[in-house]
Amino acid sequence: FGSRVASWPFKTHRIFHIMRARGILPLVALTALLLGCIASAADHNESCEDPSFLQTPRKIGEFAQPKRVDLTLLDDLVDASPKPVDASQKPVDASQNPRITTETFLGVATAALLFLTWEFTKNSRKYHEEVCAPGGVSDRWWFVIMSAMIQVVSGSVYAMGAWQNDLRDTLQISMTSATIIGAMAFTGNLAGFLGGMLFDRSGPRAAVCLGCCCLSVGYCLIGIALVSSLAKNLKVMLACVGSLVAGYASVSLLDNITCMACSISFPQNRAAAVGYLKAVLATAGGLWALLWVQVFRNRFGLVPFMAISAIAPFVVGVTSLSSIKVLPPHCREPLKDRGEIARALTLVFLLTVLTCFDVWAGYEYAKGLGASSWITGSIALALQMSPLLLLVTVKESGQGSAGSAGSAHEIVRPKNRIGISFQTAFKGMDFWLLWACQFAVFGAGVATNQNLALILETTGHDSASSLGVALFALTSALSRIVVGILSDKYQAYFTRFHWLTAGAFCAMIGQFLVSLMDLTGIMTGTCLMGLSFGSFYTIIVPMVNEMYGNLEFGKMLGAQMSCQAPAALVIVCHLMPVVYRNAAGGKDVCEGRGCFQTSFLLLTVLNAVGLAAAVALQVRNADSLPVTRLNQAKSSKGLSS
Repeated sequence: FGSRVASWPFKTHRIFHIMRARGILPLVALTALLLGCIASAADHNESCEDPSFLQTPRKIGEFAQPKRVDLTLLDDLVDASPKPVDASQKPVDASQNPRITTETFLGVATAALLFLTWEFTKNSRKYHEEVCAPGGVSDRWWFVIMSAMIQVVSGSVYAMGAWQNDLRDTLQISMTSATIIGAMAFTGNLAGFLGGMLFDRSGPRAAVCLGCCCLSVGYCLIGIALVSSLAKNLKVMLACVGSLVAGYASVSLLDNITCMACSISFPQNRAAAVGYLKAVLATAGGLWALLWVQVFRNRFGLVPFMAISAIAPFVVGVTSLSSIKVLPPHCREPLKDRGEIARALTLVFLLTVLTCFDVWAGYEYAKGLGASSWITGSIALALQMSPLLLLVTVKESGQGSAGSAGSAHEIVRPKNRIGISFQTAFKGMDFWLLWACQFAVFGAGVATNQNLALILETTGHDSASSLGVALFALTSALSRIVVGILSDKYQAYFTRFHWLTAGAFCAMIGQFLVSLMDLTGIMTGTCLMGLSFGSFYTIIVPMVNEMYGNLEFGKMLGAQMSCQAPAALVIVCHLMPVVYRNAAGGKDVCEGRGCFQTSFLLLTVLNAVGLAAAVALQVRNADSLPVTRLNQAKSSKGLSS
């Protein structure tokens, strides 16, 4: 024990040296300075001086106005339903934060754009070819953990539903306008293939750099809308643009990019690596929601929260850039050393603890059992960032194994990648079968998660809404890790196509159980939808990679993810509100089973079609994958000619 204690100063010095070598120390100092300035400015918020205002929790059943359908497009939020508001509480006015002004947000946005310009100009060579600097096995731990930190800031978009009502009150706009702002966050997914094209051409580092800067700029635009004196229509337009930019950056330039890089870098553990990152993304949405309701909402207000949301992706992204890359072949070996297995198990354990803590904290707060506390938010943040401590145990090595290329960089040119072109895949039936299955599963998952509180209200079980949201979050997050590990370990017996079929079946049964409109059916269906939702988005990344290869992997996955936007717009923004309004008969609040039963019966039929598509995909790929069949067809055609 004494020798271990004595080694800590050496390890601390080594980590300090590594951070300096990777360019992290200056950014850490800058982050501390900026956070200090924002905290100092937020302390001048006069509305926080009333202690009763700080300690009065919101309780279910107390509403400032009649409930309406929440149409925001969210995923994996610990508490995504609109928060009931105590009549004694008022949103923090942006004008009471004189030190955080339009110039503050313009400065952060300018810094992000200047860094983006400098990075693409100075390192332009790296962004025309996929450069893999040779390194030791430690590179993959830096890569995985820093990718997880990217997912943490990317998940901030999924917490938008937690502060949507406060955005509406601060801008003094209607709920319809606030819904449009929230919907814009995922509308940009229609062009998700553009982010994939950048990944294919320039590698993950270029896409992550662009994504972090765009996410920062998007939040800055929303912040400017909050503090500026522009006309109301211009504020709504500015907030919509900010939401669009932030949402596109989060999904198409950060989440998808890091998962694709992991899928290529860990060919023998694709689903496990992707599942871990997807689970981090799920918990990150809950983290940002907790930080808002526990730390910022009643103490600092929405403007400082937007400032933190704008600074965080810029700082975390830039500090992670040196570790974001497609790993060279000698770093792709499976885990064998006991130390590495222990690190992997520790990552899973920390994530499981965080998931349970987020669910517990969200449930307690929603039930009104605990007042908002900065301690709760701090614990959640500490758990989310705790994987960074594992870097202390990683031995930094500057050279690769015997098979590496020495000090020279390994260049992997796009023309040397194995796979089929996007145009060829786009014309094939497999591409559209997978697209249809994802359309059904995503639409059903979002419809269930976003309307769960209203569904239970119409059936007379208001108090169970927080439990339902917690169950969805818990099953969605944990299924990502479990399915990822199992699909890699037992792929010879239960392929990824079998997992896809199982997920589609769970989605269909879950929608049918919810359509029964009784408490047992709703809760069971919610759990099944969480399992389906989480497992599907773990499987789809390695599945697309294995089906079509690495040639245009980014473009393939981006095109597949583009189905999220029409699914959400058609199902969440059109089908369910129309059915709800018709059942309400002109009233503000609908009561009875008819409010949602028709919608979920139609979603059951839709998911039956998705299940049929999954089964057809499984049958078509039982013996060979598209990349194999098409390459063989090209070879035979070339021989015959």
